Amino acid sequence: MTTEPTPAITVVAAIIRGEDGRICLSKRPDNKHQGGRWEFPGGKVEGGERLSDALARELHEELGMEDSLSSPFMTIAHQYPDLHVTLHFRDVTAWRGVPEGREGQQVEWFTLEQLPGLTFPAANQPVVTAITLPPLLAIAPDAFSLEQLLDGIKRLDPLRTGLYLRSWTHHPARDTVLEACAAEGLKVWLRADSPQGVAGGIPEGVFGLHLPGTVLADCDARPDFGGLVSAACHDQQALDKAVSLGLDSALLSPVNPTATHPDQSALGWEKAGQWATGLPLACYMLGGVGPEDISRAREHGAVGVAGIRAFWS
Repeated sequence: MTTEPTPAITVVAAIIRGEDGRICLSKRPDNKHQGGRWEFPGGKVEGGERLSDALARELHEELGMEDSLSSPFMTIAHQYPDLHVTLHFRDVTAWRGVPEGREGQQVEWFTLEQLPGLTFPAANQPVVTAITLPPLLAIAPDAFSLEQLLDGIKRLDPLRTGLYLRSWTHHPARDTVLEACAAEGLKVWLRADSPQGVAGGIPEGVFGLHLPGTVLADCDARPDFGGLVSAACHDQQALDKAVSLGLDSALLSPVNPTATHPDQSALGWEKAGQWATGLPLACYMLGGVGPEDISRAREHGAVGVAGIRAFWS
């Protein structure tokens, strides 16, 4: 018995951020595929059409937005029972006009905190997580003194940068560091010791739990943690494992050669992009990259970049 392939479409979708940080969403008509759910506005890409042009056309037709400009954010490939969809999400950086439902659809603005309570098509769900993430993930240097780290935390922009307390997860001064991060509004990741999480429990207010490669390999289920769960991925097997466990994010490395691991083969941007594009994971590029590489990372399927040396002034 043969199985007929399901139809496949390519869609471009918009992340429209208001000046107050709210996100513009529209509700799908009840009679359409995944009807009655909220979605990021957009539509099908026509043959030979550039993604930026397709999105500008769709936003004009659907929402009355003129001259919209956009840049890559994330690409997701999703298989529904009856349809295969490749969604190219793009950040809308400029437009004219006030978005309104020109086709009778409901259009609303939501805060980031409201998004998890909404019902989206399954293919949209990973980007709901991704847009809550900062584009930069700074890793706390092992060699910093407590005073250096606390001073550095004050210099981080909480709207653009998260903090991974890798070797500081069990530091005697960890709670002091967490208090400083909370005061600055920084999102904080801790390092998992085992598939069960962090020995002694995860303090309240921690945003993310990161699984090193060895811990990921030992996991047979997603850790019991209510926040974001990410993993270190250095090969395709690790990425497949992260997807199968339903994790939220992955750190792909090393993208470029690094001084700390000179003997480790670098992926290069092309291969790293092949890994990241289409995954239901919000990926950060790690290894020989800096804040100046955000746009390049997004062009290659990631939501941002992570690192140590280049992320501390």
